[in-house]
Amino acid sequence: MSEPAAANGTATTAPILPPLYRSLEAVSAERHGKLRLRDVGLGFARTASAVPLTAEEFGVAARSLTIVFAAQAPHMPVALTGLTPETNHYVDAGGAWRIGAYVPAYLRRYPFFLLRVAEGSDELALCFDPAAPQVSETAGEPMFTPEGKMAPQLERAFAFTKSVEEAMLRTRNMTTRLAEIGLLKPAVVEFERLGKPIRIDGFYAVDRPALAALPAEQLLELREKNWLEVIYAHLLSLGGLPELAGATPAAAR
Repeated sequence: MSEPAAANGTATTAPILPPLYRSLEAVSAERHGKLRLRDVGLGFARTASAVPLTAEEFGVAARSLTIVFAAQAPHMPVALTGLTPETNHYVDAGGAWRIGAYVPAYLRRYPFFLLRVAEGSDELALCFDPAAPQVSETAGEPMFTPEGKMAPQLERAFAFTKSVEEAMLRTRNMTTRLAEIGLLKPAVVEFERLGKPIRIDGFYAVDRPALAALPAEQLLELREKNWLEVIYAHLLSLGGLPELAGATPAAAR
C-alpha cells in the first residue's frame, strides 16, 4: 500500500472514535492540498490517563510506564499516565513529555489513523483528525506537493501509521491468545502511601500463578512467539504503580 485509499475524501467512519481523536477524515489532495503539519509537542495528550500500547513497545516502555490490560475483551494493553480521569503526569504545562520517559507510538502517530474503506474490505484509508493542533494552513511542512502527490512529511506519517496499525493487530492476536489460555485475569494492587492504604483495581494483568502453572507446550508457544519477554516486561512495570499514585501532575510542577 503506497498511496492512501479513499482519495475522494470519504472513508468509513468509526462508530466510536479512538482516544484523543475528535473526528476523522480521509486524507485527500483535493480537500487538504493546502494543509501543513507542524510539531506542537504533546499537550494534546494532557487529558489521556491511559495510552494504547503495542506489545512490541513493552520492553522499552516498561522502564518508565506502568503497563496494564483493559478489562474488556480483547484486553488491549495501555500505558498508565495517571490514576484519575483526564490526568496525565507525563505532560507538563508547555506540552513537553517527561524527560527520559518513553512516548508511546499511539501518540507519535496522532493525528493520523487508518480506517477500512468499507466493512469487510482489506483496503485502508489514511485518515486524520482535522481539529488536531498539528494541522495548520500556514505553519509547518506541506502535506502534498503542488502536483497533488504526498509530500515527504505525509509519506513518513503514512508509513508510520501503517506500521502502528500492523503492530496493534499483532498485539490483539497476543492478548486474545493470553486470555484463551487463562493468563489475563482481573488484578488488584494494594500498598501504603503516607500511612494510608491504597487499592488500585479495574484492570487486567497476567496472573503469576497461572503463568507458573502453564503446561510445557503452552510455555514453549509463548517463548517461540517472543511473548514471554512481553509478559515479564508488563509484570515488572506494575512496580511503578505506587510512584504513579503519588505523582504530582507534570502540568502543576
